[in-house]
Amino acid sequence: MENTLEKIERSYIKLSLGLLAGLMLFGFGGWGGWHLYQGWEARHLTRRAAAYLSGGDLKAATLSARHAFQLDSENTAAARVVAEAAERSGDRTALDWRRKATELEPNSIEDALALVRCALQFGDLATAEEKLAGLRVRASQNAAYHAMAAQLARAKKDQKDAVQHWGKAMELAPNDKSFQLELAASRLASSEPNERETGRAELEKLRQDEIYGPAAIRALLMDGVAHHEDAEQLRDLARELQDFSKVAFADRMLYLEILRELNDPQFESILTEVEKAAPSKPTELATLLSWMNKNRMSLLAIDFAKGLPAGAINKWPVPIALADSYARLHDWTALEGLTRNSGWGNFEFLRHACLARALRGIGKEANAAGEWNTAMKAAEAQADMLSILGQAVSDWGWNAETIELLWLLTRFPDKKTEALRALYLRYAAANNTQGLYRVLLRLAETNSGDLDVKNNLAQVSLLLNAEPAYARKLAEEVYRKDSANPFYAATYAYSLYSKGDVNGALKVMANLSEAQLREPAISAYYTIFLASSENVEKASQFVNQGEKAHLLPEEKALLEQAKRRMQMKKSGSSESG
Repeated sequence: MENTLEKIERSYIKLSLGLLAGLMLFGFGGWGGWHLYQGWEARHLTRRAAAYLSGGDLKAATLSARHAFQLDSENTAAARVVAEAAERSGDRTALDWRRKATELEPNSIEDALALVRCALQFGDLATAEEKLAGLRVRASQNAAYHAMAAQLARAKKDQKDAVQHWGKAMELAPNDKSFQLELAASRLASSEPNERETGRAELEKLRQDEIYGPAAIRALLMDGVAHHEDAEQLRDLARELQDFSKVAFADRMLYLEILRELNDPQFESILTEVEKAAPSKPTELATLLSWMNKNRMSLLAIDFAKGLPAGAINKWPVPIALADSYARLHDWTALEGLTRNSGWGNFEFLRHACLARALRGIGKEANAAGEWNTAMKAAEAQADMLSILGQAVSDWGWNAETIELLWLLTRFPDKKTEALRALYLRYAAANNTQGLYRVLLRLAETNSGDLDVKNNLAQVSLLLNAEPAYARKLAEEVYRKDSANPFYAATYAYSLYSKGDVNGALKVMANLSEAQLREPAISAYYTIFLASSENVEKASQFVNQGEKAHLLPEEKALLEQAKRRMQMKKSGSSESG
């Protein structure tokens, strides 16, 4: 009996262990199978996303690739698809996806260069420069690396460096005509006469090439426009461009512009041809309407738009171009009708701003303020939206709103310096010393090594008597680093003058040349110092030049005080005589 019980017990144990092992195997198998399935599904979605991308369906490509990345966060191919789709649609998040790809494939030169290209597309020169610097050793014999370096140099307006890099790219890939074209165009843009002639000759060779001919002619044409060459020769170049099978819409518009400037009889017929072609693509239609607006043809633009299907008018970016047409004619009622009950998709913030403009034009100030606040709230979270909105209201002449938007832009690291410099120019134009001081404090934090910023901060601080001790220290620091700079010298001299050391100020100014002293802004300060030292005769030699300077209100007050002192001295001398 016991043996039987033991056998049964052992059987149960074996059965239990077997079931447990089976369950474990099933669990591990299921877990592994699920991960295998996820991997397969991620690859499948990535292939589908790539197909959508090649077919131009950016939304479907993005959705599929994002889903693939959610299933497999190490899927570099999916990250690349999302990045490229974002690049094509002008979405700045492309930079984040390009960064993800480089993090997943840190040794990939191609992904690193794709990040550089993306950074250049969105104007992030710092990222492009940093990434290229990291590739300098590994990719020095890579033609694509030199092409990106050349594009960065061009963006930084370093034409000499651009020529060198395009030359190296061509040396590494001598059969690549795109490099030949870029090298020739860079040479043509040079300030060196020999380089320009070489570039022109190289572009002339490419002029008949079916693929690169249009770009070569375009480069010659744009250079001719920039250098105000003979208009009829430019017209012939533009006409030649129309003969290529793949002429761009922008080339047609350039041809149209040249014909308009020449009052050419063909202008009307070419305009009609362009009008017939434009409605097929919203971007081209918007370009045509905007061109008409800029050339005082807004009424013609509206009449043309009235004859188009509603579907063509409602596609972005046509609505904003048409809104500009109504605004230029001050037809605020029509602008309100256009913007009141429509939808502008991702650009709703602009619709609200345009509606605010219409309501302000009609005189409904309270309603306009409400729409403007809605526009601000819709845009404030994204730097690109704020930039677009800021450019729009700047074009409208809304100064207060532009300044408000620029201050909001300073919250974004990649826009901060640019926004602060734009604010500086606006406050300088308005002679707003307090505004300049506020901007300069922020600029000094952002660009601690910029001597011009430090010098201007010291100058404005002293004029406002804001932390004068620190301002004097700053002025001296800048002057010691570059005593030959006349503006640094004038600021340092004023720092001495502001604490009563007139002789010290004149001693600093004595180191400047006669030509430097004759600079209007320098002359103004020199007059102030000389008048305080009772040297009226010498001050009289500089006062007229100083009055020509663009001076801040506090500087004007100092110069006026100096002039009164000079007049009193002259009057006293006359009475004594």
